[in-house]
Amino acid sequence: MNPDDKKRLIERYNERLQKFSASFEALNSGTEDRRRLRFDILTQIGIASGDSVLDLGCGFGDYLLYCRQRSLDVRYTGIDINPLMIEKAKERLPGVEFFVKDLQIDAIEPHDYVVSTSCFNLKLKNEDNYAYLEEILRRCYAIARKGVAVDLLTDYVDFRGVPEAFHYSPERIFSIAKKITKRTCLRHDYPLFEFCIYLYPDFKGWRVPDAK
Repeated sequence: MNPDDKKRLIERYNERLQKFSASFEALNSGTEDRRRLRFDILTQIGIASGDSVLDLGCGFGDYLLYCRQRSLDVRYTGIDINPLMIEKAKERLPGVEFFVKDLQIDAIEPHDYVVSTSCFNLKLKNEDNYAYLEEILRRCYAIARKGVAVDLLTDYVDFRGVPEAFHYSPERIFSIAKKITKRTCLRHDYPLFEFCIYLYPDFKGWRVPDAK
């Protein structure tokens, strides 16, 4: 991400933290029911107890709490580019692995799954959103042993009431994902104005045996 866009993103959430403290409202991600549905969709990629999960843009670590509430005993790591978010996450969930890291810059250990929710919905001013997201998906895929799940705002909407929000074309994201792996799935079947893309490990190509 362009440094100016990164600074703008961090400052945006720091302002919300100052206003709302380390609360659900600070994350600006709709209602708690909607967030729970997002977590359901991310988890349906196949996450099970015993899996290691990297939460990209983890905020306060709410996805880990969701997993615990559903008796999913995952090995969780949360990363975020916002130091204040990570500070609050550590205060809230002591002993959990939270790190200030930038996927584009820092080395990240492999995990079974990489998940990310509501992290790429800001309209970038100095960079193309699609090019940036493609790089992120490629980097996530490179460190995921079992799969990647990322949700995004869809452009299948009746209106766009938030000027700084970026709505993605599901078809274009699917095309990007298919360049990374043959095994991809796009979820646009849940009642939110967004969708989720799954990327699974690739398989070797095959051909029909020559006819005799």
